[in-house]
Amino acid sequence: MTGRFYRVDGGPANSMAWVKSEYAGELAVLSTWLVAVAPWSVSIFREGPLTAVVFRFLPFRIQYLYGVSISNELNFVWAWRAMQFPDNTGRAAVLWTLALAVVAVAVCASAYYYHREAEFTDRLPLHPVRFFGGLLGVGGLLVLVATVLLNLAGGFFGTTIPVGALVAPVLAAVLLTVDLT
Repeated sequence: MTGRFYRVDGGPANSMAWVKSEYAGELAVLSTWLVAVAPWSVSIFREGPLTAVVFRFLPFRIQYLYGVSISNELNFVWAWRAMQFPDNTGRAAVLWTLALAVVAVAVCASAYYYHREAEFTDRLPLHPVRFFGGLLGVGGLLVLVATVLLNLAGGFFGTTIPVGALVAPVLAAVLLTVDLT
């Protein structure tokens, strides 16, 4: 039986696929681009009149301060520059920069795959959907661990919420488990 959002062909009863196999490639490309542009974490800090909100995207961090003006405050920081920060914030930035490199490879590969699907598929020793799922999984796990470091002592003063850090591993799991037959 084949339905719009599920398929049971020769598998156990009630098995369900998240996406039809003919759309798996498109999902891999869109998932890669989504992970590349979405913030991987958002941090919030409030102390008296000061409120800070920090958005971390893969290539950079941007910080908004409300209620106070601080001269020499770094409101915009590239990922690799954040490695200079002390303690767990600097350690998290190392993982963040590694995730940037992994996802950058995925974005470049997805652009190539998007424009020359047959050529890309022939050159790759595994299915492209699994390739993108693996890269998104590695990138997602790196920023997930970075988020944990930011929440530990010596990390960011406040609460860090994993946004893309949760989305990337979920999309990776979908891509790694999609039925490609």
